[in-house]
Amino acid sequence: MKYMKKSFANMEPYHSGLIPEGIILNANESPIAPPKCLVDEFKKAVNKIEFNRYPDMDEVKLNEAIAKHYGINPNNVSCGVGSDELLDVMFRATLEVNDKVLGFSPSFSMYQVFTELVGAKYIPVYGDSNMIFHVDDMIKAIKEYNPKLVLICTPNNPTGQYLSKSDVRRIIESTDALIGLDLAYIDFAKEDYTKIALEYDNVIAFKTFSKAMALPSIRLGYAISNKDNIDMLNAIKAPYSVTTFTQMVGEIAINHFELYKNQIEEIKRERERIYHTLKERGYNIYPSEANFLYVLMDDSKNELLIKNKIYIRKFKSGVYRITVGTKSENDSLLEVLK
Repeated sequence: MKYMKKSFANMEPYHSGLIPEGIILNANESPIAPPKCLVDEFKKAVNKIEFNRYPDMDEVKLNEAIAKHYGINPNNVSCGVGSDELLDVMFRATLEVNDKVLGFSPSFSMYQVFTELVGAKYIPVYGDSNMIFHVDDMIKAIKEYNPKLVLICTPNNPTGQYLSKSDVRRIIESTDALIGLDLAYIDFAKEDYTKIALEYDNVIAFKTFSKAMALPSIRLGYAISNKDNIDMLNAIKAPYSVTTFTQMVGEIAINHFELYKNQIEEIKRERERIYHTLKERGYNIYPSEANFLYVLMDDSKNELLIKNKIYIRKFKSGVYRITVGTKSENDSLLEVLK
């Protein structure tokens, strides 16, 4: 990488490990496509696109649909190319060189990348010996390091740990730092408390259409916060980033979110089945409130899965994440992991 800045010399491209065929359980995608009636509406939307025109830069109809879903004002919503874009914008809009950023670890790997890109310092707050995060540890770290930004991913990727609304509230109220609340997987958890972002001036919540709504192919995410924070994101965000088709599909999907509830519940049931089955078999597997499970196991088990064309996410030797699949896919997984 001849022209890369010296400070970025050790960075490597992000890889999700996409596989062309087999049982794909490595990218936290939904194993179930959106309901057919919605897909039919998506296809009809194509005929309404004026291909010679730019998208609506302000995403008016989409923001209104998201706002209606939560019962909030459209001025409290901003959309982006996945929640990743909006997270990146938040980092660039708020951080100066050498500012400190705190986040639980392990968590979403892009947090550290975004931090380093702006020259800030990422400080991980580790879990205990069982990799369980504790709110008191984060509050202690906040007092020690006085960060500019605190990141909370709940349910956490990759461990699946869920922080309750009261736990998150304790962290928020312990600091004046900006809180980036990543709720990509919250629809699979006990409670969706996205609107907590509107109770405080220092919170931006991030959500995505990629997980519960099974639409990663359109790359759509959104942020919810007070108008001042949303205006800040919009001031930095690239114009016309969300395509016309993406806006149309997102509007249709969020307006019919109730149609997703059955498949969300099915994924949750399958998650619990995998967890309890592997736990009973002696696997070191962690409880999860997301659409995946974190497991520590011998690499030979993964080799068996690959031999059977079943692909899960490997982080390092002995450390894996299993995305919940369909019942038949999960049956195949469990048949191998005896």
